[in-house]
Amino acid sequence: MNGDKGIVLDMKCLFLDIASHDGLLALVTEQEVIAYRAVHNRVPDHELIPLMEELLRQGGWSYSHLTHIACVVGPGGFMSLRVASACANTLVSQLNILSVGIHLSDVYRARIGAHTREVYWLHSTKKDQLFIDGGQWNEPTLINLQELQTLIPRFLWIGELLPEHEKALEAHGLKKAALREMTEILPRFLAEQRYSRQNIIPWYGRGW
Repeated sequence: MNGDKGIVLDMKCLFLDIASHDGLLALVTEQEVIAYRAVHNRVPDHELIPLMEELLRQGGWSYSHLTHIACVVGPGGFMSLRVASACANTLVSQLNILSVGIHLSDVYRARIGAHTREVYWLHSTKKDQLFIDGGQWNEPTLINLQELQTLIPRFLWIGELLPEHEKALEAHGLKKAALREMTEILPRFLAEQRYSRQNIIPWYGRGW
């Protein structure tokens, strides 16, 4: 059910992010985060379901309470993305509920409270390569570190970088933007998503 301005009402959403550096599992309504668990290590497929069931018990929910599932689809570890999307798709099918795949860059932009293209989202993928979104890049694009340092003047950035990438940007005067807490932004952010019954597909960014 959708209210004014496309806000989902009566939402009981399971949020899955096991791909990013600061992963998170959460139970979320359109008004608040009911329960959450930080996931800082890679989660194999045989551990994800027990973690979700523990979270459901913590929040006083069961699978039957869920109305929506939101899953971060990438970028991230190959197996982590496959495990999360497969789990989400299975639950959607078995529970007959709605889902949405969310790109990690959109999560980060929600955490700065603005979608200005002057704040760049960055994500290290290899020692000499990273994804970028913002400015002249209208969608996440794979570039090399030297290209980034050559093309862009000083700017604020958000995202997840290897330590050597972060040091290289700091040396060029590039600063990391302050982020709001995930538990603060999730209710509104998830309620504004467009859910469907389509399968969630991992985003690898390289045509894999």
